[in-house]
Amino acid sequence: MTTGILLAFGAAGCLGVSAILVRLGVQSINPLTGLWISLVSGLALVFGLAFAFNAEHFGQLSLIPILWFALNGLFNFAIGRMLNYLSIHLAGVTRATPIFSTAPLFATILAVMYLGESATIWLLIGTGTIVAGVALITSDGIRR
Repeated sequence: MTTGILLAFGAAGCLGVSAILVRLGVQSINPLTGLWISLVSGLALVFGLAFAFNAEHFGQLSLIPILWFALNGLFNFAIGRMLNYLSIHLAGVTRATPIFSTAPLFATILAVMYLGESATIWLLIGTGTIVAGVALITSDGIRR
């Protein structure tokens, strides 16, 4: 579990760097053009890593997990990233990225509803604290 938590912090750091890079990029080009460049370059890296480390598994894939990951690709990489880039372009990094931090709220609700996962009191308090923090951070920008 410790490795998973460390990887999650690594992912958060990468997403933080990503927001800065997007903001720098959208100052010169359209966010949708940036989305295309981002997806193509990321796809090249992912294909390379997938084939280098998991080539033997591709023949064993079943349809259901492929469909789940295809839907994830639509929500995360296409729609989510497009909304991410547009929001950073229109609202800026300091306003948009705290709102992205409400993802645990959505993930917790959906995991309890559809996956049957349990929501402990500490999980609910932590998720509520994240959402409250986001509300505090963004409320000044909303009033302006």
